[in-house]
Amino acid sequence: MKKKILESFLRYTLIILLIYNVYGSVFVSLFNPESYFFGGKLVRLNAIIYLLIGDIGAIVIVYLLFMKKSMAEILSVIYFGYFFIESLITNLSLGFGFLISPLVNFGLVVSIVLLVLRKMIYR
Repeated sequence: MKKKILESFLRYTLIILLIYNVYGSVFVSLFNPESYFFGGKLVRLNAIIYLLIGDIGAIVIVYLLFMKKSMAEILSVIYFGYFFIESLITNLSLGFGFLISPLVNFGLVVSIVLLVLRKMIYR
């Protein structure tokens, strides 16, 4: 029972994090279309395409989380893991050191905990 409640809490936390990430990315796409891809700066249309592809991935994961599909946890680990590695490489290549986004870091931790918890519940 407690595991189910914790699973629901983590799933909705992950949904909120993904929606927050999508909103931030959409605002960046609209007002200042630039982004970094493994240290390389993307501007204008390239940045918008890169950001919106990430948004589409997040929206698909949110949908799968709402539908309680087991694939959602795996995809969320891949999603946040990708952005964790990408931001780490970008910050290192730009000389900022080991700066990691708290949002991405928290999302990765929640995704991994949710994945492990679901594997423990549904063995």
